[in-house]
Amino acid sequence: MMKTTQVLSYPVLRYLISSALIIGSLAAAKTIMHLIGGGFPAPLLGMLILLSLLLCGLVKEQQLLPCASPLLNFMPLFFIPAGVGFIEHLGLIRQHWQFLTATLIFVPLSSLILISYVIALFKGRDHNE
Repeated sequence: MMKTTQVLSYPVLRYLISSALIIGSLAAAKTIMHLIGGGFPAPLLGMLILLSLLLCGLVKEQQLLPCASPLLNFMPLFFIPAGVGFIEHLGLIRQHWQFLTATLIFVPLSSLILISYVIALFKGRDHNE
């Protein structure tokens, strides 16, 4: 009886640790955003905190797998509301397709040009000094 309980509790413990790490990083991010009153999305900050923990080696990938794998398996379900919203506004998209197309082309292109200019500027500084 005792041996069965020990075997069953180990996967449950791994799942609880995994959940605690993910929810803890989100809670830390929400607390930080509440304290500083910023407009940065707390879930995104939570992902950055979790990424920092992974890169520093404080958290191992295997520690996150028990909870993260099922979430990633059902990830397409999280995009259904966005798809429904897209279909609901199809008439509006047809009406303004030229502007939307230009935006989807020129915004990334101008960002790429600006970023490459800034990188070239800083890279040139390093070589001249």
